[in-house]
Amino acid sequence: MAVSPISSSELLASQNNVSTNIRQEDFIKLFMSQLKAQDPLEPVNNQDFLVQMAQFSLLESNRQTNQSLEDIRQLVISSQTVGMIGKYAEVYNNQEPSARGALGTIIAVNFEPSGASVTIKTKDINGEWSYLNNVPLGQIKSIYDSESDIK
Repeated sequence: MAVSPISSSELLASQNNVSTNIRQEDFIKLFMSQLKAQDPLEPVNNQDFLVQMAQFSLLESNRQTNQSLEDIRQLVISSQTVGMIGKYAEVYNNQEPSARGALGTIIAVNFEPSGASVTIKTKDINGEWSYLNNVPLGQIKSIYDSESDIK
């Protein structure tokens, strides 16, 4: 029987689910329930409780580390996205991805729960200024420092 490997993103997601479902209060309730329900003639070994406490401490530490890393990742994405303001961007052509898409200047950055997007000021076919609003970063094909860099 073949067993499929767990990718690092699946592992991280499962760790996040576990760590967000078990809180310190839950552990203390469980710990107290174990103490009340144990057999007085055969009490649980103190080392077992210490192991459980160490595991919970490690789990909480991992949760905090993951949250800190996610915060750092969001900060890096935000600063990189803000750094695009004033740059020239080429957007993928939806009809023909290999063809040149719309070209324009990034004039604004929008941050939403679904991710960052930009507003691009461009000229339409008639030479009139138009705006492409809420363009997801994944739809940007190329970024140029100046108009002269566009080939």
